[in-house]
Amino acid sequence: MKRAHRIAAASLLALAAFWPLQAQADARHDAYLKAAQAFVAQHRLPDGETIDKNDIDGSFADNKMAICDVSGDGKPELILRFTTGPVASQMDYVCGFDEAAGKLIVENVGSPSSEYCTGGCIKEPASHNQGLGGKFWPYAVSRYDPAAGKYETLGNVDAWSRKDFPTHPFENGRPFPQDIDAVGDGYVYFIYDKGYKGAKGMDTPVDTPVYQDWLKTRCPGTPIKMAWVPASGKGLKALAGK
Repeated sequence: MKRAHRIAAASLLALAAFWPLQAQADARHDAYLKAAQAFVAQHRLPDGETIDKNDIDGSFADNKMAICDVSGDGKPELILRFTTGPVASQMDYVCGFDEAAGKLIVENVGSPSSEYCTGGCIKEPASHNQGLGGKFWPYAVSRYDPAAGKYETLGNVDAWSRKDFPTHPFENGRPFPQDIDAVGDGYVYFIYDKGYKGAKGMDTPVDTPVYQDWLKTRCPGTPIKMAWVPASGKGLKALAGK
């Protein structure tokens, strides 16, 4: 085979491999745009439920949308953030695309205060902070499981701040466990995580280095800068690339 023919054959093979991937990407993007349009125009959530108009405060355009690879699998997800309603109804939806079934799937439903990190990790703040952490807000860590096609919660953490609570107000004034705070930064942590050896549950505190190692192990990535767009016609055009 002449060199020119070999090059042409190689180009055809490359194109043959490219088109199915491009078709999948187009189908994914179309599904995301359809779901985003339903969110904006009909206030329909990815799980099929529709937000009652009486539960919407202010302008619906104040809600947010984004298309970004937050799972770390190399393929973008659709994130819909609903915040213009009662606190109990405010949520983030992370949606992927099932290429075999050709349909949108919900990978995670969480707090609109969630922080997405590289490596498929989500740090989700608790809805309330009634503990002893002071400025430290308790949160859960979830990570994307490619085999399951969804996020799995790995563990939770809370803290006790010596500055804010030198004694335990709910346990007969028990003093801050200074013997646990070996580094002397005024914090100890409560970690619940069955998969992490150093976690001792929500009743037994651990020192800062244990907490830092847990976080590094469970969520080693860095925060993702999300390119949010408003839940409006303008936002839909931005997602569509127009």
